[in-house]
Amino acid sequence: MSSRVRPVFGRARGICFLLIPLLAGGLLYPAIGFPADKEKAVTWKPIKEALLRVNDQPVKNWNVYDQNRKGDPLLLEIGNRLLLIQVHERKVFELSVANVEHKGTELVWDPPALPAEPLPSSDWLIKDVGFAYRIDFQLVSEKRLVDLQLPHPMDLRYL
Repeated sequence: MSSRVRPVFGRARGICFLLIPLLAGGLLYPAIGFPADKEKAVTWKPIKEALLRVNDQPVKNWNVYDQNRKGDPLLLEIGNRLLLIQVHERKVFELSVANVEHKGTELVWDPPALPAEPLPSSDWLIKDVGFAYRIDFQLVSEKRLVDLQLPHPMDLRYL
């Protein structure tokens, strides 16, 4: 009886030795750095009815954009300056205006153009304040406190 079991086990072990590298290769495929969807250009849509204050003063020429309607990451345009805000990671990157293209009210940006180092920032506050999300942070080198408030999407389920 044991003579019958051994050949089956031997074949199964051989199949496992063949499958394990294939499965591991498939699982590691995205981690190795092969091209993924991150290589595509990202379209940013404006968020309406947002509020921005810098150093407790309103800003005249600005706009905030969202790529997936989830609020992270955000693209903040203040005059000719573009700041990519990664809310959950608490990082702010300054983007080159040359890498961002205006298409009507939307912006198109190429993700590989992300700078290697974020701007020094501190005093992060991410809070739900009722009808809006509040995101505050300080740009350390410029000593500027940015206060951004984004409206909640309307929840009409209970009406």
